[in-house]
Amino acid sequence: MRYRLWFSGPGGNPLTFTGVKHVHDDPGLDVWRDTSTLYVHILDGHVSPGDDGPTIAAGIITIHLPDFARQLTTFRSRGARRAHGLEGFGRLFLGELWEVYGAVFSDDGTTDS
Repeated sequence: MRYRLWFSGPGGNPLTFTGVKHVHDDPGLDVWRDTSTLYVHILDGHVSPGDDGPTIAAGIITIHLPDFARQLTTFRSRGARRAHGLEGFGRLFLGELWEVYGAVFSDDGTTDS
């Protein structure tokens, strides 16, 4: 999973936040660690995907289960079909996780229905 966000730092200087989650099925139950650990870089300037910019900061962001549960309460959707928007997000997120980790629940080790 990849993330990219352009923003402005102190004084209005352009910066780019990039992050990556390494979501893959290793031996053992590691779905929480994979999906709650984000490796991040702050780049100087608004840097497009595929380009490199000077890294001015780097680190690892993790979210703990109680914080994630609280974060879920902040999700909002607007419009006539509000629940449909939240459902779509949930299906996308959980569907991607199922593609990676779902094989552990099947008899033949595949995620096919």
